[in-house]
Formats: sequence, structure tokens, C-alpha cells
Amino acid sequence: MVRFLKKYTGTILILIVLASLLVWWNNNRSFDQNVMADVPRHDNLDEASLLDGENTSALLEQSYYKYYYGYVGQGATDVQGIHLTIPSMDYSAISDSGTTVERQLDGKFGDVIALRDEKSWVEYEVDIPQDGFYMIGMDYYALEGKRSGLVRSIQVDGEYPFYQAKQVEFQRMWQEYGEPWYDNQGNEYNPKRQEVFGWQYRDFIDSEAKVAQGFHFFFSKGKHTIRIEAIREPGAIGELHVYAPPVIPTYEEVSAQYAQDNLKATTGHYLTFQTELATLRSDPTLKRIEDREPDTVPFNSEAIVLNSFGGLSWREGGQWAEWEIDVPESGLYNIGARFGQWFLNGFPVQRKVFINGELPFIEMNSVPFPYKQEWQISNFSQSNEEDYLFYLNEGKNTIRMEVQVGDLGEVLELVTDTSQKMSELTREVIRVTGTNPDPNADWKLDRNIPNIVERLQSMAWNIEDAITMLSLFGVDEGSSEISTLYEARGVLVDMSENTRSIPARLNQFRELQSSLGIWVNGLSKQSLLMDYLIVKSPDQDWPRPAAPIYIRIGTSISDLLLTFRKNYGGVGTVYSDDEEVLDVWVARGRDWVDIIKQMIDEDFTPETGIKVNVNVIPANQSQVLMLANTSGLAPDVALGVDGEVPIDFAVRNALIDLGSFDDYEEVAARFRPGALIPYKYNGGNFALPENQNFYMLFYRKDIMAELGYGEEDMPETWEDVMELIPILQQNGMDFFYPHAINDTKQAINEFAPFLFQHGGEFYSENGSKSALDSPEAIEAMRMWTGLFTNYKIEKQADFYNRFRSGEMPIGVADYSTYILLSTAAPELTGWWGMKPMPGMRQEDGKINRSTGGLAQTGMIFKDTEFPEQSWEFLKWWTSADAQERFGSELEALLGVEARWNTANVEALQRLPWQAEDIEAILEQWEWFREREVVLGGYYTTRYIANMWNEIVLNGRIVRESVEDGVKEIDKELAKKREEFGLDDVEQGGTTE
Repeated sequence: MVRFLKKYTGTILILIVLASLLVWWNNNRSFDQNVMADVPRHDNLDEASLLDGENTSALLEQSYYKYYYGYVGQGATDVQGIHLTIPSMDYSAISDSGTTVERQLDGKFGDVIALRDEKSWVEYEVDIPQDGFYMIGMDYYALEGKRSGLVRSIQVDGEYPFYQAKQVEFQRMWQEYGEPWYDNQGNEYNPKRQEVFGWQYRDFIDSEAKVAQGFHFFFSKGKHTIRIEAIREPGAIGELHVYAPPVIPTYEEVSAQYAQDNLKATTGHYLTFQTELATLRSDPTLKRIEDREPDTVPFNSEAIVLNSFGGLSWREGGQWAEWEIDVPESGLYNIGARFGQWFLNGFPVQRKVFINGELPFIEMNSVPFPYKQEWQISNFSQSNEEDYLFYLNEGKNTIRMEVQVGDLGEVLELVTDTSQKMSELTREVIRVTGTNPDPNADWKLDRNIPNIVERLQSMAWNIEDAITMLSLFGVDEGSSEISTLYEARGVLVDMSENTRSIPARLNQFRELQSSLGIWVNGLSKQSLLMDYLIVKSPDQDWPRPAAPIYIRIGTSISDLLLTFRKNYGGVGTVYSDDEEVLDVWVARGRDWVDIIKQMIDEDFTPETGIKVNVNVIPANQSQVLMLANTSGLAPDVALGVDGEVPIDFAVRNALIDLGSFDDYEEVAARFRPGALIPYKYNGGNFALPENQNFYMLFYRKDIMAELGYGEEDMPETWEDVMELIPILQQNGMDFFYPHAINDTKQAINEFAPFLFQHGGEFYSENGSKSALDSPEAIEAMRMWTGLFTNYKIEKQADFYNRFRSGEMPIGVADYSTYILLSTAAPELTGWWGMKPMPGMRQEDGKINRSTGGLAQTGMIFKDTEFPEQSWEFLKWWTSADAQERFGSELEALLGVEARWNTANVEALQRLPWQAEDIEAILEQWEWFREREVVLGGYYTTRYIANMWNEIVLNGRIVRESVEDGVKEIDKELAKKREEFGLDDVEQGGTTE
């Protein structure tokens, strides 16, 4: 043994050291939970700022929580026993246009006022009998519109009391129309959803459901005016109600009432109700979905069966679904559900539960569904240990479940407020240090910025309080979802202890702000999947939540074997090979393709008699099409093809020239002329655009107004932008222009607007030479890179979050930013705008705003046996009617986040965009122009990215970098032309 120890002493010591390091790492890999032990709290902290007097956050409406608790702090309480009802027609003022009088809508309320157009409004005067908190609600009737929910704002005495009052949603009602349909492989598909028109009542509540109850408005005694304004979609008002907030009893009180009324628990009943059979829903996105767990009812091992409800589509605040249940006798029952909640790691999600239209007791205002990575069974209660009983009448009853963020809302508010304070502090630091501070200098921030240490400590305590609230909410301390808060807390404490480090860590500070914004947005989505509702007598047992492991293993093996004999590429009804049938490949997600196939089977095939097989291929995988074409297995039509791909096929003589069809020009007129440029080759036209991106100028009205810029003063040209940037930077802010450092393919799209607006081109001599060394292109490159070198705008930034925080109150961004601001920035409602992007003023005085938005296309392969039928299909698919229906169905299925940015101009105008937004988009589209796509053009993409890197990051002279890049691009263009036998300059062009 001694000999052994002597021989391996070194090895043993190394192992001991490694083991010690492992133990140390394991003990220290979690966040320090004692970090706040020595951090003092600061009550009544003076948060005076260097930005006082110019702090634009003061212009924004306060949040509901600040409004409510502000009045509570002044002693305000709920009034009692008051209910004021104002008929719709008893208005005190009304807008000059956009309103109508509707008569006898469903025979209720008589004549009523309808707000039909955006910005139409109606005012009511109410005489309040005593000071206190009131709730407001209204009976409403959603009139036929564009399928979206009604959005209204509410002002009290000419002001919005809090920002949530600027955008309150009143949902429509939807039901399934007809039965599910099945393809010839036995797969089930959702039936159509149709709107149910009728009167509904709803309180004014938070559209994001971050406030647990309806809004409590404070009214002083006397007369007040209430204005309701239409933000989106037409609808009628029946009656307006201003009333005392109801006192909802607790379960304990309700249980005592059960005993007093001698209500007995039923016995012997066990009933289940499939949730996919919801009778009503607030949103057509709420649909049946498939689950493959063996205990999910019903289950089919051989085909898709839509056996559950909700999932990722049932996550937005206020969305609800309703089920009709039938019980054999009146009495007390347990109610619960089989559900899956694996969406928020460690966080429960919540639902409001209404029985027969009422909250039975206060605990049903926020029923938690805990996190677990498998199916669960739970009664409707605050925990599984509680056994709540519900009174149901014999016969039909209704159960409605509504998405509720409620208890989590105050946590999200606290984190958001802290993030905004971090943004303000960042601007103060920049005010002292400048935009490019010397990281080694001592800027004495503790002297130059009022109470900076105390403010950082206060922010850290806000984060600590949020963590504490989450633990009370039932979130495990070790949940990965809280790591962002732990990191923020640690950074804030560390900075408060070492203020000298702050200038060098501003980027870390900004990234942390972005992380907090993403964290808040993520937790606002409360997804829940449900299999069935359970209504049972208390003497009956709850079922098992999931199948045993051996059954699940058997199902997995069965699914694996099924893959060897089942075609998963085909969608919907698949016709046999011996029929005359078009083969269409679509490079999009399954949900997108399901809609396309359903439209084909319901519209295109019945109208034309042309049968179509649809197959899914991976998005952004053009090599699949290339391999299929090479092997002689190409489809007839391909959709969802990246805009740069058609020319690769055209040069190989693999596509039909769409210009050869007699009505091509008529079809091409559906799009902006500049949108067709990338698909032209050698005098032919080889694709049609399906959708297209767009770049716009986004701006914060409040901040720009504070800087002296009204909406009419927004920059029109790049010279205006360059005059604005120093003003922004002097105030600790910046302008945004997109640059994707990690995606070199985007560089060419970022450069293209400058090139086109200067009158330059990417190529000359019919696509055989690069034109980037022309004077116009050189000047365009100098202006583009100069934004980053001379004006020092950020090279990369999270524009959405920094726009919200106010650090970047203006910038150029694309369609995705529009969607984010429209759906996930409620506090900015009414405080941001969108205009066409800046351009270059021409000699005639017009401003050239040329820019593109290359997206997906459709094309026809030359080997097709059915060219005329393929053209009929492509014409149908790109028509305004088909594009409008697809956009509507897609938004109904996946929500506004999936709004279809169709390239068809007429269809774009029909989709549910707000009027002023679509006007701005169409104005920008007047200058829509795409870039040419040529053989070897990938070298242009690569070298434009290289030029930016060399000029901006390495300080190289613009002309030198461009000329060197042009030499390499020309070599590759010549090489590719030689490879394809295009030595004659007259061949292979892209725009003639």
C-alpha cells in the first residue's frame, strides 16, 4: 500500500485538488443569496436626476398600480351600494364623424350608439354621489369588421388616468362551424370558426390581465365626463355602468352559505367533458391541437387526432373559452381538469374560472396551474390540498376559463419600473462621461450624479422584493427563470459598491435592461394545455394524470415504427400518383401549410377542378429543391422560396418564364413594380413575390417633443438625421440603424437603401460587373459607414427594448418591430409613431426613399407536366382574395404576431392594420425597390459585410476597401458566368 501511495502520489494529489475544485464550484455556482445582507434600504429616497426638467417619462401616463396605490395612500376606499346606468343614447357629446345609430340589435337596448371608425368617440356625463373607487363596464355588440377584438380607450375628465386605459380590449365571440374534417390518411383538422354576434358585458379591465380585478377608477363627488374612443374595430354600446366594486365572498363564506341553505354534496357521479369541444371562445386562435400522450382522450396511434385544447395559442391576457356541461342533479360537485403546464419553468400559470357567468368565490379569480414536465390532474383550488365544492344546477351549466396574469402582474410591474430607472441612470452617466468614456478615468459619478449609490441600492432592493414575491407565488428558488433577476440584483449591488466601474460596464448594464424586458414579456405569456374537465361527486376518486412509463415507451416505439411506412411530408388529402395532380412544395411551418392546403381543398380545387398535393419542406433549405431538380423529382410549384433563390434555378433553365403567359402583366400589377426586380433574368420573369418586409422610421412622440421635434419635424432626409444625432447624444440618447453583426447576409439589405437613394446600382453591364466602385456607390458606402464611424451610433443594439426605455427614441427598423410595439408595449400606446424612412432629396425636390424588403416567392419548375394548371394555381395564390383569407386565417390561428405582410397591395389594405399605419406603409411602398440577383451575387453580400467591418472596425479608407472588394466580386462574377457559359455580355442579365 505504501509503495502504491508513493508511486501515485502526484496523481492522487491532482485528483484531490480537482475534487476540491469541483466541490468549491458546486457550492459557488448558484447566486449569492446573502448579497443584500449589508445593503441598506432607503425609504423616501430623493430620486432627483440630472435629467430633471427634461425627463420625458413624466409625459407618459402612470401605470394602473401607481394610480391605484397613490389614491389608497390618500385614504381612498371602494364605495358601496352605488350603481349608475347610462343608456347609450344619453351622451353629452359625440365625434363629428365615424358614429352611427343602430336600431334593435338583437332586440335589446333599443337605439344605441356605434363607434365605427378609428378615433370616433362618445362622451357621457355622470353625477357621482360620493368620493371613492368605482368600476366601469359596458354592454357592447361587436359589429362586423376585420375579425379582431374591439379596442377602446377611456378618458376621465379629458385625461387618461393610467396608460392601460388607452387600450382596453373587448373580445368577440367565436364558435366552431361544422365538424372537423379528415384527410384521406385519417388525420383530423380543425373545423372552421365563425363569429357569433350578440350582446356581451365586460368591465374595463387590463388587456394584458396583469391587474387581478377590474380597474378601480377614483371619482370625487360631483359631475365628471367619461369619453370612450374607438381604437380598433366597430362596435355598439348598449349601456354604460359606473358602480361600486363588488365584494366577492371567500370560499369559507360560500361554504358556510352552503350549510345554511342545506345544500348537499352529490354522490356517485363522475363526468368528463372534452375541452376541445369548447362551445364559445374569445378568439379564433383558440383551437383543438394534438397531443401524443397515451392517456390523452381520444388517442389514435395511427393518425393525428385533435384531442386537447389551448397550448401556446391560449396565453394572452383576457383570452377565454367556455364549455357547456350537463349534470344529472343539482348539488355540490368537485371541478378540476387534466392539464399540461410545461411552458414556464417553475412558474404556475393562472386562470379565472366562471361558473354560469359568475365568479363563485374570490379564490376562482386566480386559479393556479403549477409547472410540471408532464400531464397533471388538479381540482380548481389554490392548492391540491384544498377541496372546493361548487354548486351546479341540474341540466346545463357553463364553465368559462380566462387567462389571468393577476398575482404576477405586480412583480412584472416592479421589474419594469426598475428597468426604466436603469435606463434613466444610463442616460445620466452618458451625460457625465460622453458616449465613448475613458474606462480608466475616475469620473466621480458619486459626486456628479445625485444619490447614485442610494438609487442603485434601491433598484437592487426592488429586484430582491420581486424575487421574494415570486417565492410567495410558489416559484422555486432554483428556477432558471429567476436567474435574470439574480444577475440584475448582483450587478446593481456591485455597481453601488464600485461606481468607478460603471462607465466601463454600460454595455453590460444595457444588456441587462434588455434581458429584464425579455423576461417580463416571456412571463406575460400564460400558456396552458387542457385535455378534459372533470366534474365529480366528492366521494369519487380523481383519475391518474398520465399513462405509466411502460405504456409511454410502447407508444414511442409504435410512433417510431410508423415513421417507416407513413408519409409525413404530405399535408391534408393526398391524391394518388395515377391522377392528374399538381405537386406543390411549401417551405414554411406546418401550421402555415395546413391553412394553405385547407384553402386549396375548399376554394381552389372546387373552382378549377385542379387537384393539388402539398408537401412541407424545411424553410431556408433551398438545396432540397436543387437536389430534387437535379434528380428529376422537382415539384410543379414551390412556395416560400427565399427571394435570392429563383435566379439560381433560372440560370439552369429549371423554371418557366412567367412572362410567357398572356396575362402575366395583369398579374404582375398586383405588386409594386420594384418588387419584381430580383426575379428577372435574361429578359424573363421567373417568380412572383408572396410577402415582403419593409423598413420604416419609428419614433417616440413624447421624447422627440421634449427635444423640440413635433411629428411634422421628424427627419425626412439623412442630412436631417445627421443633424439630429448629436442632439440625441448630448442628451444621453442615440439613433438606431440596423446592423446584424452576426448575420453577414443582412449587410447587403442594410446598405441597399443608401445605394438606391444615391442613384447607384449593384451591377453594371447587364449583371456582369460590380458597380460598387461608382461615385454614387462610394458616396453611399461613405454615408452608411459614417453613421457608425463619424456619428458613433451603436453598432448593435436591442432597438425594441431601448426604444421602450427611451434610450433610442428614434430609428429605422423593420416589420417585426412594428408587431412588437403593437402587441408588447402597452405603456407606449399613443406615444409612438411610424413614418417612411429617411432618404435623399433629388433635384426635383422629391425625397428618394428607395428600399427593399426581399422575402419569399413562388415559382414554377420547367419540368412540370401541367404548366397552365401551375400558373392558375400561382395566380390564385397571389390574388388579393386568397392572400386576404390566408392572412386572416393565419392571424386567427397564431395571433397578431403572425400577421401576414403580403406583397399584394390590395390584400395588404384589406388586412386588419390600423388606418394611419397602413397609410405610412403604402407611402413607403411607393419607393419600394428590390436589388438585382445575379450569378455569383453571394460574393457581393459577403464583401459588403467585409467592407463594413474594415471601415468601421479597422478604420480603413472607404475607397480602398470598396475597390479591393469590387476586384474580388468581379472575379467571382466572371467565374460564375464562365461556368454557365454566359460569356456574352448580352446574356444573363437581370433587369432587361
